[in-house]
Amino acid sequence: MELGYKYFINQSIFKKIIILNIIIFLLPLVSNTFLFLFNFNQISLIKYFDLHPEFTKVLMSPWTLVSYSFFHVDFFHIFWNMFILYVVSDYFLSFLNNKQFLEIYFYGALAGGLFFIFFYNVFPVFENSFTPLIGSSAAVYSLLIFACSYYPNTSVSLIFFNVKLKHIGLFYVLMSVIQIPFNNAGGNIAHLGGAIYGLYYSNNFNSFKSPYNIITDYLDKFSFKSSNKKNDQKTIDEILDKISKSGYESLTKHEKDLLFKNSDKS
Repeated sequence: MELGYKYFINQSIFKKIIILNIIIFLLPLVSNTFLFLFNFNQISLIKYFDLHPEFTKVLMSPWTLVSYSFFHVDFFHIFWNMFILYVVSDYFLSFLNNKQFLEIYFYGALAGGLFFIFFYNVFPVFENSFTPLIGSSAAVYSLLIFACSYYPNTSVSLIFFNVKLKHIGLFYVLMSVIQIPFNNAGGNIAHLGGAIYGLYYSNNFNSFKSPYNIITDYLDKFSFKSSNKKNDQKTIDEILDKISKSGYESLTKHEKDLLFKNSDKS
């Protein structure tokens, strides 16, 4: 156990995510095998972590906006996601620090989940459709499109010819759009959410602010403005007291200007 933990800790961030995905994929399979052998009813762990499009279920289980990305339908589902994650991360994203990598991955998963919910609640074709979403595809697409956008003219060899990363990214996005009516609509919609976030992160790489930072900055500004208003009102009250005691002519030029500006606002 200790050896396995040390091995995990010493891995790069993308390999840790791959290991976690594999463990979580195997966990319900192994547990259900033991339940079967002891003649117990099998349980579905996935239903506690998959993402449903209904707002009420999301509000009651907000962790599913991210937890859905750690579960997969079958072997090929997880294999291709982890294969793309490994190739993109190992060859193109080694310059990212852990924080940047996790921001692209998890915010990409979140963007994919929000896209999925939005589409299923806005477009009439999905009315009364409550198919839950699982899979790390949105997070992987976020990393893939980030790489394709950050290195658009870098060429990779595909057996007989070279292809630029920007064309690979465009191909994957178009395939997701085209396949929405035919197969795995929710998954393909989530791909688009992850892709858009990856593109956004690439275009704002040097000045990126996470959604959390944007919200906290706004709250800080609001708090600062509120504090300023309170301080201004206290000063105005002091000036008015001074007028009542000593008259208007006793005010300094600064106090008169402040009183004038305040009267304009009101």
